Amino acid sequence: MKALSSLERKPLEIDVLEQLALAGRAAYERGLVRGTGGNISARIAIGKMAITATGLALDHITPENLVTVDINTYAWEANADFRPSMEYKIHADILRSRPEIGAILHVHPPYTTAFAVMNMEIPMATDAGFKQPKIPLVAYAPSGTEELRQNVSQVLQDFPDCWAMLLEKHGLITCGKTPLAAYHQADLIEELAMIAYLSMRR
Repeated sequence: MKALSSLERKPLEIDVLEQLALAGRAAYERGLVRGTGGNISARIAIGKMAITATGLALDHITPENLVTVDINTYAWEANADFRPSMEYKIHADILRSRPEIGAILHVHPPYTTAFAVMNMEIPMATDAGFKQPKIPLVAYAPSGTEELRQNVSQVLQDFPDCWAMLLEKHGLITCGKTPLAAYHQADLIEELAMIAYLSMRR
């Protein structure tokens, strides 16, 4: 099925898709991800999400090049130009299991990812950090694999209230009620990781 144009989408859906594009650009411009890495999604209707297309840089997102996916069946609406990010099943699983979450961002922020490479939780060393919910670690598995999806699902079961998780040797997943909330969460976590990393070098 061809991606819908902005004129064919419902007004509320357009707003969410525009937020996805804005949050993606912000994440890219802040250096939370480079190249065509990372992905972002949002709930757009009951049982449906919009997610970035594979191979598309986050700063190139538009409402027209996002892909719609059924979060229950993983079926996606496609055309010759766009396929969903390889991590689309992880996004679908999170949205299906956590109805209070509206959007998910996956990025590779340098300081945060440094802790993920070391398989360490980020030490919360500041007042802002003390207010953060636990950020659990997800055991390593290659990108796009069923093993990684299962590892994320296990963390969701073990930490049902978490809004962020570190992917070992990979990066960060953050969640929010909106795409911008998920972005702000990732931006804050990267700041906390940078402060913790620099403090450890005393």
